[in-house]
Amino acid sequence: MRPVKDRIRLILGLTVVTLSLLLVFVVGYGQALKSYRQLTTDTVMAQTEAARLGIEQVLNSGVSLEDIAGLSQVLQPIVESDVSVTGLRLLSGQKQLYRFGETQEYDNSISIPLNNKFTQAGTLQVVLSDQIVESTVTKSFQPFIWLIVVLLAVFIGSVLNSTHRTVYLTSFTMVFLAMSVSVMILVGSLYRDGLQSKAVSLAEVVSQRLSPILIHNVDQTLVVGIESMLDNFRRTNPELSKIAVFKNTQLVATSQQGGAMTEVISDTGMLDYAIGTSLSGEVHLTYKAQIVIAQLARTLKNFAVLFFACGLVCFAFIRLLSGEANQSRNDVVLERIKPLFLGAVLMESLMAPIMPQYMTSVAESAGLGASASSIFFTLYFLGFALTLLPAARLIEMYDIRRVLVFGIFLSSLGCGLLSIDPGLAAILSARLLSGIGQALIFISVQGYILRFSNKGNKTQAAGIIVFCFNAGFIAGAAIGALLADYLGDQGTFTLAASIGGIMSLFSLLLPSMKARQKLQGSIMDNVSAMMADSWRLIKIPTFIRTMLLVGIPTKAALTGIVSFAVPLLLAERGVSKESIGQVLMSYAAIVLLVSHKVGPWVDKWGNSKKALCLGNFIAGGALTLLAIAMVMPQNWQIVVVMTLSMMMMGFSHGLINAPVVTHVVVNMADSQESDSVIAATYRFLERFGHISGSVIVGQMLVWLGAEQAMLVLAGFFIAACVLFVFFDKRAIKAVVS
Repeated sequence: MRPVKDRIRLILGLTVVTLSLLLVFVVGYGQALKSYRQLTTDTVMAQTEAARLGIEQVLNSGVSLEDIAGLSQVLQPIVESDVSVTGLRLLSGQKQLYRFGETQEYDNSISIPLNNKFTQAGTLQVVLSDQIVESTVTKSFQPFIWLIVVLLAVFIGSVLNSTHRTVYLTSFTMVFLAMSVSVMILVGSLYRDGLQSKAVSLAEVVSQRLSPILIHNVDQTLVVGIESMLDNFRRTNPELSKIAVFKNTQLVATSQQGGAMTEVISDTGMLDYAIGTSLSGEVHLTYKAQIVIAQLARTLKNFAVLFFACGLVCFAFIRLLSGEANQSRNDVVLERIKPLFLGAVLMESLMAPIMPQYMTSVAESAGLGASASSIFFTLYFLGFALTLLPAARLIEMYDIRRVLVFGIFLSSLGCGLLSIDPGLAAILSARLLSGIGQALIFISVQGYILRFSNKGNKTQAAGIIVFCFNAGFIAGAAIGALLADYLGDQGTFTLAASIGGIMSLFSLLLPSMKARQKLQGSIMDNVSAMMADSWRLIKIPTFIRTMLLVGIPTKAALTGIVSFAVPLLLAERGVSKESIGQVLMSYAAIVLLVSHKVGPWVDKWGNSKKALCLGNFIAGGALTLLAIAMVMPQNWQIVVVMTLSMMMMGFSHGLINAPVVTHVVVNMADSQESDSVIAATYRFLERFGHISGSVIVGQMLVWLGAEQAMLVLAGFFIAACVLFVFFDKRAIKAVVS
């Protein structure tokens, strides 16, 4: 008989594994649906483009659209190209010349203009059913439900056959990777099927255009312009390298030969398709290797990023179950704090890829300018900053776990209000509530860390906040960007609120921690005392200099550039939500890496000022690179350069986040204030950078434009670096707590 604790551990482990596998399933399903939908659209558009070329060729000869004979034969291949085509209409002005099927509200409609030599003569409208595409992908993913059951059985069997707690982590890693690889194989299979379907559709189009030769055995040497027609068709489908048409093994027509790279790969048969058509012909299509490989690499990149994000979340929870049995109570509490705080950050960061665009649309629909979205955006940080001081007193006066649960409740309520698509006032209130809630969570988690850490693990314990914040931001930005396309804005907000509910239940695993000593006076009295501390400290030149030249600008760059400007600018250029999320992830990943290493680095230097100056200088370089990204002509170039810029910004903030408090505290060692008061006051005051960042950057984007605004900000950070070196000449030796 297994002990009760082991049974509870097994149940919790099974729950975590089930949710993790379902998360991988949902992520894979969402990515597969998007990729397959794009291939389906490309297949139909290939047929539509061929029909357009044929119709416009007749229109250019002077025949009116109404007088063209055989329109049904020209348009029928579009209907037969894919089962997702549920409707098709050909319009001449308001007159309907051809119609197939019906148009439903949930369908996507593609309108193609038909032009003659002088003007638009008509419109070709094709209707695609999202439901049919979704049902195809759903059918392919149904067997994965059984795979999840099998993997859960493997996990249970592994755990039951071992008494070591480490088996939880080992077994989870095994089933998680098995699920991830299986999903990736399925998505690759769907991509291959979509490519095959598109090749069949293209072959039918080509054979229809050459029907006189294939059906009536007309000598192709008597027909002029066949090769030119095939080359034009190949150019309208840039992924094709070569088209060749055969009848009874005899070459009828061919386009120009593809490049050497394509020839080498096509010899393997991987990118060659020989397709028999309904007109007794055979069409050979060769895809360009570089385009197909690029599309496949993009899909694999999205999967790698998404599975890494899923792993950050899932492994944080499973590690709780694989801890050593002889862990101290303090270590157990610190381990439980990690997934809870990561989940709280995930709740907010899920919305990061869509929030700037959502707030902009809210501002415009309310009759305000797009720049007003920066004011709405900053309400979250206003609520966060104004709550820090009261929250610091609340955890001293009341049960810290109650403050934590109340914070999670407020943050979840803010997400929930957004999910019901309320009016402007409710949306603004929602963002304010979320900011207040996240501040309460942050202070409560910090309170637990301070109370359950000691000199032996204080540095490691303090790193929990840095790790969980950036890991949660990475996971949320990646998963939220994908799910936003599938769930929509309101669905993403609902998911964020649901995570808050789960975290509320998870917080019950933490011990109840009442204040060691009841503070005298009301909350406002204690807040007033902290405000008085702040007023005394900002009169000290060293303190205010670090605040104005390093602390506030760094936080303003986080909110105004990373969280607000970058997603907005990328969205305006038509960059996909996945790419936006991955750009933001690159920032958080570098912050996570550098923050982990910067402590020993500063200790080796023996001078925190060098890290702060270097951080400001690198921030200036990152903003210069961001300005360069704005003038790039291609979207992929913008994404690459902006990713490099965000990585530089992450390196900058990684150098600043940890040493800046040490710099302030050590530099004011002669002050009558305690270190805790100095650190708390600094953390409070630097939040004004959070509040003002999006407003300042938003106005600069309106007044100066994106490129000039980034260059001006780059100049400010470089100037701040020079001023900080000049005025703060005394080297400050960093100390380790």
